[in-house]
Amino acid sequence: MQPSLVRPPPLIVTVFFASGFASLIYQVAWQRLLTLYYGVGAVSITLIVSVYMLGLGFGSLLGGHVARRSRHPYALYAAIQGMLGVAGLASLPCMAALAGAASMAGPVLSVAALFAFLCVPTLLMGMTLPVVVDLVTRHNPDFVGSLGRLYFANTLGAAGGALLTGFAFVSLLGLDGSIYVAAFIDLSLAVAILLARPARSTELAQANSGQAGAPAGFRRLAYPLVFCAGFLAIGYEIVWYRVIGVLVKDSPYAFASVLAVYLLGVALGSRAIHRYMSRRPGTSASQTWVGLQFLIGATVLLTFIGYYYLSGAPGIRSLTQWSFLAEEHPSVNIFLRRPGLHSITDVYLLTDVFLWSLVFMLVPAMLMGASFPLIASVALSRRGREGEAVGTTYFFGVLGNVLGGLITGLVLLPAIGSEVTVLLFGMTGLLFGLAPPLPATGTGDLPRFPPRWRVAAVLAFALLSVAVFPRGGALYRAMHVPPFLPSRVHVREGRDAVVVTYEDGERVRNFINGQGHGYRPSPAFLAEAFAALAHTAVPGRVLVIGFGAGTITEAALMTGEAARITVVELSGTLIANLRPLPPVARVLDDPRVRMVIDDGRRYLQRSDETFDVILMDPLRTTTAYSNNLHSEEFFALAGRHLAPGGVLMVGGLDGGAIIPRTLLATFPHVRAYPYFCLASTRPIVLNQARLDTLLGAVAENEGGIIRAVIGETLEGEALARATADAPVNRDWRPVSEYYLGALLMERARPLAPR
Repeated sequence: MQPSLVRPPPLIVTVFFASGFASLIYQVAWQRLLTLYYGVGAVSITLIVSVYMLGLGFGSLLGGHVARRSRHPYALYAAIQGMLGVAGLASLPCMAALAGAASMAGPVLSVAALFAFLCVPTLLMGMTLPVVVDLVTRHNPDFVGSLGRLYFANTLGAAGGALLTGFAFVSLLGLDGSIYVAAFIDLSLAVAILLARPARSTELAQANSGQAGAPAGFRRLAYPLVFCAGFLAIGYEIVWYRVIGVLVKDSPYAFASVLAVYLLGVALGSRAIHRYMSRRPGTSASQTWVGLQFLIGATVLLTFIGYYYLSGAPGIRSLTQWSFLAEEHPSVNIFLRRPGLHSITDVYLLTDVFLWSLVFMLVPAMLMGASFPLIASVALSRRGREGEAVGTTYFFGVLGNVLGGLITGLVLLPAIGSEVTVLLFGMTGLLFGLAPPLPATGTGDLPRFPPRWRVAAVLAFALLSVAVFPRGGALYRAMHVPPFLPSRVHVREGRDAVVVTYEDGERVRNFINGQGHGYRPSPAFLAEAFAALAHTAVPGRVLVIGFGAGTITEAALMTGEAARITVVELSGTLIANLRPLPPVARVLDDPRVRMVIDDGRRYLQRSDETFDVILMDPLRTTTAYSNNLHSEEFFALAGRHLAPGGVLMVGGLDGGAIIPRTLLATFPHVRAYPYFCLASTRPIVLNQARLDTLLGAVAENEGGIIRAVIGETLEGEALARATADAPVNRDWRPVSEYYLGALLMERARPLAPR
């Protein structure tokens, strides 16, 4: 007789939802803050994510063993949540110590400092799932159902945490305020658990005695299989983020939206699999898991193939072009226009940051979410060890995640590209469709096709996928909109980015991850460079942060006074893609130019050089991680690297008041132009002779545009009054980067010359 099933206590489900919510607040905030000290390059980001995930994995392993031996599971869970809240509060002062170790120490000590910072909170986060599963299954014989509901609640909470942190908390509360919110949630949960715990420890239900149904032979394969599934899952996620990022640019909201959709899919899948299995009591968990891996590979392949071949169709092409040509995702134009002037494009650009994630990720993410409770049930050796089985399963999945992230991001993408990587992963998933029938874990099994038919169908689908799958950069070409025709297209994918460059003689237009980064000829870039160079006493030592298409560096060469120009560029892939182009090669091959591939902030943190002028227009203020180069702390760092009377030029601005206000908080002398600013510790004085020389080196029509731009200025008391109400960007308060709050609260009013 089958025992009656008991749902997990509503309090525990609610608490676990809130726990997942808080954990993702920490993850989003900590990962964003750690880039201040470790940089935003591919290796740095991979290192941060890997250390974070390893902590979760080892925490889950530890949690499983601790839970099985605990006589007071409610007290244990309350203690973990309470310690996590304390760790969250302690992370704020610990960040200062981490800053020194990361910026000044060698790589080994830097990694050790990162591990020391993350190990305690991530271990505690990892412990929660096996501890709660053990707590619930002590009085509930329905292991898959309990795990599915708990995993659903926790992951749904995590999706909500990622979404609200990225879209609301950082803008309204800052990164530090977001962490305080997470810590408050964890401490409140600890109190709630203690108050609601049973008076006596709950003993293991009689219905939980006995052996699980999984055959011992297949149980031994469970951990290697979940390792492989974790490897593929993180590999897919990395490629999804890169592909979706080309369409929605490097938006600060892209990470939150992609992560939220992915977690939502995982949550829905974990909930759906319980309903599926409960309605088919004789279904084999092992066979179903294998089938899900096949479906993951098949759906990913079909999604990419479908998008590529439909991208030329009028509807899909229009959606692609609208996303690609927009600079902000989400765009808030719909709120800024007067009533009656809205268009379907405005509505679409408000939501496309989610729509593309749903198109590429939702279905396979649901299948991944459905897989975890099944493989955990297969790994369960006997009743009473549910928490241990979940913890160990999760641990091996995380190990697969870490290795998959390292190999995908650092090896596969630069070696074979996104398209072949997806094809390789998809083919691996299809191999599960060739697996022989596995022993049932219940009284019956899934209906099966005859083996010959099944093998023939899988092989036919695999061969067709190989034949029609895009490769050689064709997928990214389909996503880009050519800026001019005719043109030659150069596509290169590396660890750090996808770079697509259009060239026609002297005309060059460059895109990094779908966002425009430099073009030639360019009066706009020349204007900001000329203005800075013409107001520098002697521009002998020049630092350029962000190469673009080389226009700003070329402007520094035009003075004839630059003895050395140091160019710090984050993307080595960009330089490799541009070097064969003759107009760019002339700049790169000049002996006065020294190229450094590094994060601009990290370079200055580790350097003791001083410069006569610093020229920076590496990215827009609304781009992810832009605040690392637009905060009061960074401007102070740049000021320490300026020679007496040196000039800092900050370009790529949107004409708002936030950056000028932030510069005024650091420098006594600031001059604002339409889309860039100059700042110095001394009065900004024009060298007219040098400006005339620079203007004489360009075509007459370009010179006219440059004169018009640099003739429109705002400084002194007028600039102070115009920016008085604007907030200041700080490392922990990235106001202009997370632009939704500033725009919707009308805190980013455009400046007007006076």
